[in-house]
Amino acid sequence: MDLVLNTSQKLLMSQKMLQSTEILQMSSTELLDYIKEMSVENPVVDYDEKNDESEKFDSIREKLDYLDASDEQNRTYYTEQKSDESENDDWKFKENSHESLEEYLMEQVNVMHCNKDIRCMASYIVGCTDENGYLKDDVLEIARILHISEEKTMQALALVQEFEPAGVCARNIQECLVIQLKRKGIKNRIAERIIEDCLETLGKNQLHIIAKKLKVSLAEVSEAVSLIKTLNPKPGNSFDSGKNFEYIVPDAIVVNGENGYEIVLNDKFFPNIGINGYYKSMMSSNDDKTKEYIQNKIKQAEWVMTCIAKRNATLMKTLESIVEIQKDFFDNGSGHVKPMCLNDVAQVIGMHESTVSRSIKQKYLQCRYGVYPLSYFFQACVTVGDEESLTPERIKIMIKDIVDDEDKKSPLSDREITEKLNGAGVEISRRTVAKYREAIGILGTSGRKA
Repeated sequence: MDLVLNTSQKLLMSQKMLQSTEILQMSSTELLDYIKEMSVENPVVDYDEKNDESEKFDSIREKLDYLDASDEQNRTYYTEQKSDESENDDWKFKENSHESLEEYLMEQVNVMHCNKDIRCMASYIVGCTDENGYLKDDVLEIARILHISEEKTMQALALVQEFEPAGVCARNIQECLVIQLKRKGIKNRIAERIIEDCLETLGKNQLHIIAKKLKVSLAEVSEAVSLIKTLNPKPGNSFDSGKNFEYIVPDAIVVNGENGYEIVLNDKFFPNIGINGYYKSMMSSNDDKTKEYIQNKIKQAEWVMTCIAKRNATLMKTLESIVEIQKDFFDNGSGHVKPMCLNDVAQVIGMHESTVSRSIKQKYLQCRYGVYPLSYFFQACVTVGDEESLTPERIKIMIKDIVDDEDKKSPLSDREITEKLNGAGVEISRRTVAKYREAIGILGTSGRKA
């Protein structure tokens, strides 16, 4: 066996640099959790948290007052929010009193007059129903687990499918819609056949193909489709899902002041952290081990505070450059984002692209047009002519405008939309047009046909 020596270079990050990088890419919520955890692990840290929970929102409200004056929608929204908070100080911690679908169905199971096994199976079926109202598991597999006969299982399924809301506990969308159709007491065999055999074709709005397949007139198909559209494919969607939604906390707020746009970091609800005076006084101790331990803890705390200050300074510089470059967006809103890359901001603030990338990671900005991730402002471009360039967002708006102006009886294909964009100087492929069209929720040619 031969021994071979190789020379190579490796970039190693110190523990301090790694910690600084981690703090830089933390969102405000993550940073708050990090500070809390550090205060528990490091005894020398003084963690001054506000006791009154409402004060946390008061500090944010001071910043949002800027927005109140600049936008009517924001003014109405925050007036209602302030009124609600004043009447319900503990609104954040209240349980949602809305009834879930499972609770509603179990109330109906409890008043059933039936065999014990059937009631047991009905309860199990309800427990296996998802938030949209569909039975998730194989009903026969459930019967095998509970050692209940297939006959009683099907009786239980038939009973729960008679519950309100209509269509609940169905095993698929076809069964769900057919149950609702029968519940309405309307006999329409064409509608039933469309549900059972032609739902995918109906989704594409290809009524002429359905008429040909079922060997009926287009008028009969149109009448049946109108009936199907009155049915609810998700019978459980009006009930509380029981999920706790995570709300986005913006890391910064941009407001239009007298001297132009002002940026406010959303950090007023952060606790004040510092070094405990008692531990500082222990530095004069004659015990070398105690002195060394406290000294190391103080250095750790001071470094974290330095990293937080650097994070905020870097974030502020990044935000200032974004607002400067994207002034058209803050003036006019969606559709006016300019093409921008990490290097554009990096050159302005005099830092590396990787630093900019970390500083915008998982961070959000609030302005009068809504809340946006900072990554939203970094968009590639498509060249138009010799100088002008467009973002994908702007091209999507152009596609929407073309579709809005088309003849609804003869909608444009993706190829025809592409040709119109190419005629306007936008070099783009048909595949990209199809991707953008789907992204903004515009149906294909058959789906848009009137």
